[in-house]
Amino acid sequence: MKNKLKIFSLFSLIILTSCTFNNNITDSGNKTQIIIDETKKETVNLHVTSSITQTTSLEEVIKYVKPSVVDIYSYGSNFTSAGSGVIVANSDSSYYIITNHHVIKDAYSFQVISYNNDMSSSYEATLIGGSPLSDIAVLKVKTSDTLTIASFIDDASKINVGTDVIAIGNPLGILGGTVTKGIVSALQREVYIDEIGYMNLIQTDAAINSGNSGGALFNTKGELIGIVNSGYSSYEGLNFAIPSSFAIKAFTSIVNTFGNEKIYGYVEGENNIGMTLKSMQIYADSSLNNKCEIVYASETSKDGDAYKNGFKDYSNYYNNRYDTFYAITSINDNEVSNYQDAIRLLQNIKANTEVKISYKNILFKRAGSGIFMQQTYPYLDSKVNTITFTASQYIYTI
Repeated sequence: MKNKLKIFSLFSLIILTSCTFNNNITDSGNKTQIIIDETKKETVNLHVTSSITQTTSLEEVIKYVKPSVVDIYSYGSNFTSAGSGVIVANSDSSYYIITNHHVIKDAYSFQVISYNNDMSSSYEATLIGGSPLSDIAVLKVKTSDTLTIASFIDDASKINVGTDVIAIGNPLGILGGTVTKGIVSALQREVYIDEIGYMNLIQTDAAINSGNSGGALFNTKGELIGIVNSGYSSYEGLNFAIPSSFAIKAFTSIVNTFGNEKIYGYVEGENNIGMTLKSMQIYADSSLNNKCEIVYASETSKDGDAYKNGFKDYSNYYNNRYDTFYAITSINDNEVSNYQDAIRLLQNIKANTEVKISYKNILFKRAGSGIFMQQTYPYLDSKVNTITFTASQYIYTI
């Protein structure tokens, strides 16, 4: 039985503390300053550490990192969802929270709950921006309260297979502040996630459940090494997190490109081709003797480059059985032999670069006799066509 990798988006929340704890734990790292909103000249301090010296117990580390993990409640037009977030930056009057994009997807308002010494505080949050492809989003809370800030580890080479780790989150949306312990099981693990695509992630056996999305994965020094985002629901101990090095780049880009509440931040370099791909079996030619697997666009975004350049998706067939749609044969002269090939090739295309997509028309033939004469069968045309355009920058909208 095929097992799908699922993203944890139910009710999760994590607050991670900064890495300046007490006399027993010292942060010798630095703060990375980011200038956003040129009209306001707001300086955001992203907390990144190069070295934390630990001279205390794991229990003390957990005690001090937990306050940086927050509950996030997202409200859409007909839904309420919850997830986790980590406070990782601050300005003079605000705190910035990193989470997964799928935690806040399609929502228009947000509530953040922080915990400190068993006391909870609720804040209204605003969306700074996000990236579905990176599965990263950023929220902002304005408050004069003092909140705890976590520090990212700045060097991925410091993360090794076998490193002890702790995950903090809110499993099932009712168990906030739950701490689990495990190890780093693998690094740069290529994983396919529904509605996102392929990601290179940290694999861990720390117990993670629905509700942990957007939460934190720490090493035992209290350094934030990953943002939890997925796991196999059918297996225990097979869970994943976005590496800190990747999360830092996405966070910085989103914050830097943010303009105001109507101009959201985005990850620079991500393309706006706007195709949702699927695969299926159809007949290889008009003889209707043999079948082959094809990759096609099940949907093209009206704001995307593919749609604007006339690439026909499956809706042409769905709405009019006698209109054609396209089977992708190559992307930038790289052959597409299966769904995985196509996904990887599209994800690797950068904004402002030329895109060349070759395709064959999917045609239709009536076949059969008697009452079956009305049956229409799709088959692959023999002619190869090409469409060429420049990929634009993906701009985040809601």
